[in-house]
Amino acid sequence: MDRVFADGGTAKGFPIVARFASTPPEGHAPTRVAFTVSKRRFKRAVDRNRVKRLMREAWRHHRQIIENDIPSGVQWAVVLIFVGSDLPSAQQVERGMVKMLNRMSAATTNQGA
Repeated sequence: MDRVFADGGTAKGFPIVARFASTPPEGHAPTRVAFTVSKRRFKRAVDRNRVKRLMREAWRHHRQIIENDIPSGVQWAVVLIFVGSDLPSAQQVERGMVKMLNRMSAATTNQGA
């Protein structure tokens, strides 16, 4: 994960920011994903867990946008960071996820994956 923050790319789709980098393959999945929500923005654990659950569900529904562009033998490490200040609805998270994944896909194809 340190490599993702040190020399990875960034894609934004409010209220989600993604940091991503190419990594040596570990397992069969084309991506390895982590979800983070700031304790400073959401004091209660139930609120942080709800936001992470919404992000995981949006990722599960829309991850093929990025995974279809990843060549075999390459794996991407992705950290999804929630940057909004209010509890989002599922629709807000879905819209942000799709926008962010499209920008991430464009960034990965531009750098030659």
